[in-house]
Amino acid sequence: MVEENSYRYRQLLSCKCLRIRQASRVITQFYDKKLKSTGIKITQLSILSALASGKPKAMTQLSEELFIDRTTLTRSLEVLYKKSLIEKVKSPDGRQRKVKLSVKGFEILDEAIPIWLEAEDEVYDLTKKYDLTLS
Repeated sequence: MVEENSYRYRQLLSCKCLRIRQASRVITQFYDKKLKSTGIKITQLSILSALASGKPKAMTQLSEELFIDRTTLTRSLEVLYKKSLIEKVKSPDGRQRKVKLSVKGFEILDEAIPIWLEAEDEVYDLTKKYDLTLS
């Protein structure tokens, strides 16, 4: 029975979602390795980048902009807060939790940008090396 169904199961390996998740893991690991000297990960860089306007942002707004669920965002923000890369900002009505980039956060972002740009140039070659296409 397994032999006659082998194609049935092998075809699952071409699943677009599986390929995208594999590519995501490889690329995330690549960026994390490149950014290691800055002390932040690519997921943290995306949050810091979203806050780089300098204006405080509500958690809901950040969550929607970055397509991150609020629970995951809360955990990530706590790490950034402990590293002093962001500051908590009180909202006038007290109902919203807002954060903004700290001076140290801007410094880390400035340090990370040239490394990120280098990674941006190299990532395409990485996708070819691991054959990370959707076909």
